[in-house]
Amino acid sequence: MASIKRGDTVQVIAGKDKGVTGKVLDVDKRDSRVIVEGANRVKRHTQETTSDRGVKVGGILTVEAGIHISNVQLVGDDGKATRIGSRVDENGKNVRVSRRTGKDV
Repeated sequence: MASIKRGDTVQVIAGKDKGVTGKVLDVDKRDSRVIVEGANRVKRHTQETTSDRGVKVGGILTVEAGIHISNVQLVGDDGKATRIGSRVDENGKNVRVSRRTGKDV
């Protein structure tokens, strides 16, 4: 079971953007990387093209790059970063649990 999912609010705990909090936009399970809104912004040079509506698209864009999943932690209800565990509920489903508070995520 993945501890971080799309839509979660996470905090970056290592690297140049340490301390930044943002929403997870995408999760790459194969490479164990996540894209966090507002974190690890890089310049991407793309060829300038014209769309079908006549709008020019391209140039130098600032986009979010991936961060390894071990460098982010889920932000709990209290606004603090927490580790994630799992347990099986009464219906037999896996549930994510905050290690800090013991509550379900």
